[in-house]
Amino acid sequence: MAVALAPRQPWSFQGLLTSLEGLLAACRYVAAPVGRDPRLDLLRGFCVFAMVVDHVGGASWLYALTGGNRGPITAAEGFVFLSGLVLGIVSRQRLLKKGLRGAILATLSRALTLYQLTFALTLAFVALTVATNLSIWVDRSLLHEITSWSDLVIASAMLRFTWHGTDILALYTLLIAAAPLALVLLAYGRWRELLAGSWLLWGLFQVAPDHAVVPWRIEHSEIFPFAAWQALFFSALVLGYYRQDLTVWLSEFGHRPRSSTALRLGLGGAALALVVLSVAVSAGPALAVGTEIRPLAAFDPFDKASLGIGRLLYFTGAATLVYALLTLFWRPIERMFGWLLIPLGQASLYAYAVHLFVIVAAYNIPPYAGSDQPGWELHNTIGQLVLVLLIWAMIKRRALFWLIPR
Repeated sequence: MAVALAPRQPWSFQGLLTSLEGLLAACRYVAAPVGRDPRLDLLRGFCVFAMVVDHVGGASWLYALTGGNRGPITAAEGFVFLSGLVLGIVSRQRLLKKGLRGAILATLSRALTLYQLTFALTLAFVALTVATNLSIWVDRSLLHEITSWSDLVIASAMLRFTWHGTDILALYTLLIAAAPLALVLLAYGRWRELLAGSWLLWGLFQVAPDHAVVPWRIEHSEIFPFAAWQALFFSALVLGYYRQDLTVWLSEFGHRPRSSTALRLGLGGAALALVVLSVAVSAGPALAVGTEIRPLAAFDPFDKASLGIGRLLYFTGAATLVYALLTLFWRPIERMFGWLLIPLGQASLYAYAVHLFVIVAAYNIPPYAGSDQPGWELHNTIGQLVLVLLIWAMIKRRALFWLIPR
């Protein structure tokens, strides 16, 4: 019996484009009508991954991904931005469901949780420093001699003293505590005034940091001054609050094919140019601990403590590119890395608290990790991956969830 074969379709460039469009459509992120945005969880999870790797330190091949806590940006910028963005998103939802009072109370409750964790961890690591000879993350000599425990406890309780990584937690506490005022302005449509005041404070810090100490100076927290870092947080808060409005505007704009294509190409090209330019002119390293605040950051636009303009431009370009790539290729990225990064991102506060203790273990329990000696790249890389997986396993098993907030 003769079998008739279907004639082979001739190859065409148009057919190739159609197939490519179908493949890209299958990879693209499709938003769910309700629930969390897993892209934000994955991005925050990558920040956790980079934080653990960079804070453990030592020569490592993973620095090609994380930056090694040096360069134009670090995980800290991602954490602060995503924190403000997510707070803006959930606060808009709370405001619609529970009103302004409900949104403010929920925000203040989160600030209280952050305050309690900051205070507890500060005292815990001060006691560890004083009572043991263990190797720790920071230089012991910075603690000096404790002449009065009561004064130290009071200073810690008033967020005037931080130790062993609680500096960024103190910054988070103050940012979330200040967020209700921002929510009041947003509820009344005063986002322009909010952004203007935020960036004016950032600008004052650039030229006269000694006159922009808001709300007060915090010992051992020179690398995260509130006046500089609040600009990134509150800008993200506004973006998160108006996220749906921006999405609608972009959707309407997308109905015009030429304008949509031009906009996407323009944004992508501008973001790529910012990244390339920032890498090309990036100044010195971003240090984990700062000891001095300088006007105009000694003309270093990539200074971490002042959150210099070069650093902000690089972050803007990098964030735009990463978010676009994550949206376009969500399905393969989520399948390859989502199992690890999404749980880390969903419990990022827990991961931060736990990693401070993990660092101590890395420095004191054989086989030690974090050595800067040449030839230790493989050893440190494996050690850092094991520590990340340890934190991930603790999250999956909900270890100490009753004690450590998420």
